[in-house]
Amino acid sequence: MKPKATALRGFAIARRFAPELVEHRSRFARIAVLALSLAALQLLRPWPIQWVFDGALVPTGESRWSARAVIWIGASTTLAIAVVYALVQYIRNIDLADLEHRVTRGLRYRIFAHLTRLSPLYHSRQKSGDLLVRLMGDVPMVTTMIVESPIELFARAVIVIGTIIVMAILDPLLTITVLGVVPPLVLVVRWVSGHIRVAVRKQRKKEGALADYLHEAIAATETVQSLGGSQQVVRKFARGNRRSARAGLKARRLVERLSGSVESLLGCVTAGVLALGSLRVVDGRLTPGELLVFLSYTRALVKPMRAASKHATRIAKGTACGERILAILDENGFVRSKPDAQPTPTDPTRLTFDDVSFAYPDGTTALDSFAVEFRRGELSALVGRSGAGKSTAALLALRLFDPDSGNIRLDGLSLDEFDLESLRDRVGLALQQTTFFGASIRENLLLGRPDASDEEITEALRASGSEAFVAQQPGGIDAVLGAAGRGLSGGESSRLALARTLLRQTPILILDEPFAGLDRKAVLHVAETLHGLAHDRIVIVIAHDFERLDVYDHVVFMEHGRAKDSGSHAELLARLPKYAETVRTRTEVVS
Repeated sequence: MKPKATALRGFAIARRFAPELVEHRSRFARIAVLALSLAALQLLRPWPIQWVFDGALVPTGESRWSARAVIWIGASTTLAIAVVYALVQYIRNIDLADLEHRVTRGLRYRIFAHLTRLSPLYHSRQKSGDLLVRLMGDVPMVTTMIVESPIELFARAVIVIGTIIVMAILDPLLTITVLGVVPPLVLVVRWVSGHIRVAVRKQRKKEGALADYLHEAIAATETVQSLGGSQQVVRKFARGNRRSARAGLKARRLVERLSGSVESLLGCVTAGVLALGSLRVVDGRLTPGELLVFLSYTRALVKPMRAASKHATRIAKGTACGERILAILDENGFVRSKPDAQPTPTDPTRLTFDDVSFAYPDGTTALDSFAVEFRRGELSALVGRSGAGKSTAALLALRLFDPDSGNIRLDGLSLDEFDLESLRDRVGLALQQTTFFGASIRENLLLGRPDASDEEITEALRASGSEAFVAQQPGGIDAVLGAAGRGLSGGESSRLALARTLLRQTPILILDEPFAGLDRKAVLHVAETLHGLAHDRIVIVIAHDFERLDVYDHVVFMEHGRAKDSGSHAELLARLPKYAETVRTRTEVVS
């Protein structure tokens, strides 16, 4: 990429994050004032040395001060400047660190909140490890680019401008010699920075892939060990680790190449000033003290230029990381409420799928003109072979994504007419593959309803058949689960998921096989609970157990994304041969 395009790209990326800085305007102004103070003190530093040298050590004329007085005053002034400089620098650095932490925290919050709103379809296409690297690793680099680098470059620019002005007053010819290094320095920095940005982008991508594989491998430790695949997994990790290291080394080489080029150019200019300046002292055009001041300013000028090259590297890295973060923030794949959306009814009676069709991004059709109605007062079941579209229908009812065509209505109104947050407050969904956090059982249950009382928690556990096994846990309901809920059996996970959903006390319940992993007694208990709930709620069960379909009042048989027929279990057996064959086949497979 051309240097100009690289610089413009970096500026465009940084500008996209400007809203993160608006609320910190006053802190930015304070840091800018402190930076200007440091620049002024930096410009004052060499003059006590010149005063002592020309006034006491190598006197160039008459002075009303004695040599000892000049030395003590010069030393005291140097100490005072150093102490004030250290104090101001300390305050500025603390303020800068605090600002960086605030911006990093705010940006991470913004990204995480955005990720939680994105459709499950988006997350199904992404690698969780890479998202984690972007959130935890890329954000600090972006913060450095938009906070530290602009402030530091501003401070360095002030120092450079002030230094050049003073140097020009002292000796214009030497100043021109110093400025001669600027054009090649700028060209080197811009050229190498573009390559660094490309290298860092590749490095972060490989680190994200490695983090994702590491996450998957650790989560699947039991499976890997049971298959005897530990060595294979380790070898694959080693290959990814080598690729990531090579990418990091390539980026580091470019950084060091830039640093070496800058140091070489700055070394040339220092040598030139020393040689030419010494000749001008011999010719009487400069005093020895003025040459010392000029050399001091040259060294002072070298530091900002060296710092500018380092920040050019950081900006290149921040640009690459910023592109990865913006790829998340620019993703709009989530469902929104309409501006004029109304609250969802608190006591709905009908949930209707009206010729609903939906296909996943890969082209797989999940629902095809799916039409059915679920009513309050009936315990309903969705039945069909794997891939019939049952779980997709449940997710659409919660508006985790919207249908491609057709409509889903609640009491006659389309779901998109309702406020999204209130709609999801009315629907309780328990999927078969549920997720728990590595926290206490209580905290996991309260995820959907933080204000639930202990009595309500106990009742939900009792209704789901979970009370006994929770009481047996060390610490009872306050027992801490392992990462992702490890330590629970399949049946225990299903029952806790059901308890968590029941605790929300929503008027619409959609449960994905709540009988999974339960014995006959527990099945009867849960079925009785669901029948009781169905009296005043819409209760839909995604049924996989074809031996227990007689417990439902209303069964919907699905095939290839369509509702073939609906009615009681006995009615469907009598009038729908395909249903009877499916039930018989699945029952034989299970037995």
